[in-house]
Amino acid sequence: MFAQLIDIHYIYINNNKIIRAMNILDFAINYPDEESCRKKFKELRDQMGITCRHCNCKEHYWLQNKQAYECKRCHARQTLRSVTVMQHSNLPYRYWFVAMHLLTATKGSFSTAELQRQLGHKRYQPIWEVHS
Repeated sequence: MFAQLIDIHYIYINNNKIIRAMNILDFAINYPDEESCRKKFKELRDQMGITCRHCNCKEHYWLQNKQAYECKRCHARQTLRSVTVMQHSNLPYRYWFVAMHLLTATKGSFSTAELQRQLGHKRYQPIWEVHS
């Protein structure tokens, strides 16, 4: 799913089509705010399809006021983040989009400390905790 967030651009040089991935400037133009990131993520979730975790039904409708999908059969709800890497995160969608872009657009690896620095996120909250 992360690779789908990076739109492909086509450039024509001397009548030859060259494929180019989205760069950071394109990214900033296409996803300028939290709402644009949320809309794109919802669009991708809709394309992939939603399956109810309770009854395996594939028919849902979107509850705009709750920002959640509701199963047509059992009425169980799923948030937009459910069953994704973002499930238990309170970080904004834009943070996730920037992180996904940086991780897929760079040739080398990207440390979590560098990612935190790039996002300007001062506090690190692990998704899980180790209890002894």
